[in-house]
Order: sequence, then C-alpha cells, then structure tokens
Amino acid sequence: MKTYKLFRVRNGKLYPLYVEAKREMPVGVWLEAQVGELADETHVKASGCGGRLSLRPGFHSTEVPYTDWIGKRTENGTLIQRADTVWCECEIRGEEQTITARYGLRTLPDGYYRYRTNAKQKDPWLISRELKIVKILSNEEIDRICEENGFTAQEREVSA
Repeated sequence: MKTYKLFRVRNGKLYPLYVEAKREMPVGVWLEAQVGELADETHVKASGCGGRLSLRPGFHSTEVPYTDWIGKRTENGTLIQRADTVWCECEIRGEEQTITARYGLRTLPDGYYRYRTNAKQKDPWLISRELKIVKILSNEEIDRICEENGFTAQEREVSA
C-alpha cells in the first residue's frame, strides 16, 4: 500500500523525526519498526518534542503527505514544514488490523492499523510494522498529491 512519511535529512541521509532519531533509514529496502527506548511503561523516549511520546510503536505514515501539527512555528504563529525535513513516498505491507483500544497498540502491529494521535488530524496515521521508502518527493509532487486529496500542502521553511 502506498503511503507518505516525513523524515529528517542530515548529511543527505534520512532519519525518523522523533523516536530512534539516530537510526538511518535507507531508501529501497524493507525496514522493520522498533519499539524505541522506553521512558516508562506507556511512553517512549523521543528527541525534539519534549522528550517523550505515547507508546504507539511502528512507522507512522499517512495517505496524503500532509500535517498541520508537526513543524516549526513562525513569528506570526503559522506552523510550517522545517527545511531539514522531506516527505517520502513509501510502501507498507501486511493486513490491516482493526484496533479499538483507546491508546492504539502498545506493541508492534502484525500488519498496520489506522489511528489519530491528534484530535485535529484530518486523516489517521497508518501505523505499520514494516515500511519501504520508495523516493523523496519534490515540492511539486507534494502540492499535486495534496490538492488531488482536498488538502493544501503545508508551507515550507526556506533553507538558509
């Protein structure tokens, strides 16, 4: 199944945004999600977002390359995509699971499931055990995919 995931770029390599932020994510190979280092029994240690996130292991991707709660705040309060991040086209595999637990799964899914981690989230995350990065998307591709799905792409920070 085709999905999209936001990655941080350092020295031309891709890395997760928060959990396991030092784990390089190569393009073109199937990757297995890791749980990450636990902060406590219901939270995982994370970088750049206050130090911890709810324990919901797996790769978080989406059906549209869009978010309006991840990014950098401008002086006027607008949240924009950071210059050091890129959207990638990805694939996930496995069967879709139906999860009714309030907090999602606290373990890796067998395949993937849909879950909103933010009440404002228009589309749920697809949280998967496996992910393959296909390619980095251009700004034009992001704009087109968002528009085709009724979204306006998040503004992007200009590189210094």
